[in-house]
Amino acid sequence: MAYLVQQGTIRSAACFSVDNDAETLHIAMKGIGTDEEAIIDTLVNRSSDQRQEVVTKYKSMYGRDLTDDIKSKLSGHFKDVIEALLRPKRRFDAISLRKAMKGLGTDEEALIEIICTRTNDEILNIKMEYNFEYERDLEKDIVSETSGHFKRLLVALLQADRDECSAVSEAKAMADAQTLYTAGEAQWGTDESQFNVIFATRSYAHLQKVFQLYPSVSKKNYDMRAAVMSEMSGDVRDGMLAISMNFAKS
Repeated sequence: MAYLVQQGTIRSAACFSVDNDAETLHIAMKGIGTDEEAIIDTLVNRSSDQRQEVVTKYKSMYGRDLTDDIKSKLSGHFKDVIEALLRPKRRFDAISLRKAMKGLGTDEEALIEIICTRTNDEILNIKMEYNFEYERDLEKDIVSETSGHFKRLLVALLQADRDECSAVSEAKAMADAQTLYTAGEAQWGTDESQFNVIFATRSYAHLQKVFQLYPSVSKKNYDMRAAVMSEMSGDVRDGMLAISMNFAKS
């Protein structure tokens, strides 16, 4: 599967007025009937952080909880979607992770989309929110619901131990590129543990440099993405590809 991280498609609105948005939503739900189009236009076109500002402002202006008003005025799938938009990002992620692992089967794509693309602080907040919401340990649930190298990658990422230094040493990046080559292309089979160490703990700036340098050590003229596609398979491959897509955000 060619994995695509579905994140970051909604950017912060440039002409954002939290007071105007709160007032628009209040008017849209005031009295008989509901202006659903106004609700959609206001909330869908705001970033998660902006929506949280609106939630706070709505309560300070009207003494009412925006989520409660949404629940009372809307119904069905539309209500569920708008309610989800109003959740803080960490809570939305925690709920999504629980849903991905609850019941029969596991939604590995959801696990990848969240765990493989969040920052250290975001991971820590998700773990706390998950425990608060469900009185369960996220790492233990991940260990129970996944296996093999994919499990090890997710557990490593849940430690929130990625280097966040923006400085990059070309020599260290070249050393990691060589390590990845030796662990993959250069031998029969793949030493996934070496990929795990580098992909789960190095800064995104460092990884970007590693990716730039990798073709210079590859005897097959692979770039790093091609090497991952060649050496990995299944969920662990998709997780590492998702990590690599974070370069655009770093």
